[in-house]
Amino acid sequence: MPKENRVQTLVEEIGLFINYAVPEEERKQAASLVRKHEQDRPVLTLLREYYATLPEAREEGVQRIVALARLQGVFLFIAITRSEEYLYVVSEENVVFLGDYGSEVDEQILSYFGYESQSAFLKNCLPVGELDDYEEHLAGENLCYCSACGVAEGEHHLLGCVVEVCPWCDGQLSNCNCRFEQLDIDAINTEEQLDDFYDLLREKGRVLFQKNQSPFYPGAGEGLDKIRKK
Repeated sequence: MPKENRVQTLVEEIGLFINYAVPEEERKQAASLVRKHEQDRPVLTLLREYYATLPEAREEGVQRIVALARLQGVFLFIAITRSEEYLYVVSEENVVFLGDYGSEVDEQILSYFGYESQSAFLKNCLPVGELDDYEEHLAGENLCYCSACGVAEGEHHLLGCVVEVCPWCDGQLSNCNCRFEQLDIDAINTEEQLDDFYDLLREKGRVLFQKNQSPFYPGAGEGLDKIRKK
């Protein structure tokens, strides 16, 4: 399904959940937040998960979204309702509920986002009233983001992204033949071959995302549809 259609489907699903899960007096504000982020896949993914599961069975609309951290297209988000604050890890495709904001978080997740310890993370858990809303936070960053996989300028693309540039031929990595030539094979069919290609790619040096990159670099051959995101 094209990205535009997937986003539209998310918006429609969230609208249905809001009508069933949110008190009538809160629906307008909840719908307004969806419209504000109607082109932002990670936020829509978060909102769909929230309204589909309703943490603690509380029928409350999300009033604010705050991004505590972001790395390689993965966010540490706070979803703020009238009475609660919930923490989530979110990418374009997946979302994991972590619990109440300000509580302890899995050490591996903290390490991924650069926190040295639970205490270091909890020290950064300021009252939500002192934190910028997500859209205001983005405006202050003045960064460009990949329209395909969502990583920030200067980060590596998610593997398989159609915008990533091949470091061998400067073509479109998802569409050129360099992966076959480097592995000296005709097709990538096994998990081991995927691992070997990823190792070669890292050794060569992956091309970081820059705002002048486009999903229309020249190239030939089949895409990287089967290559998993690492």
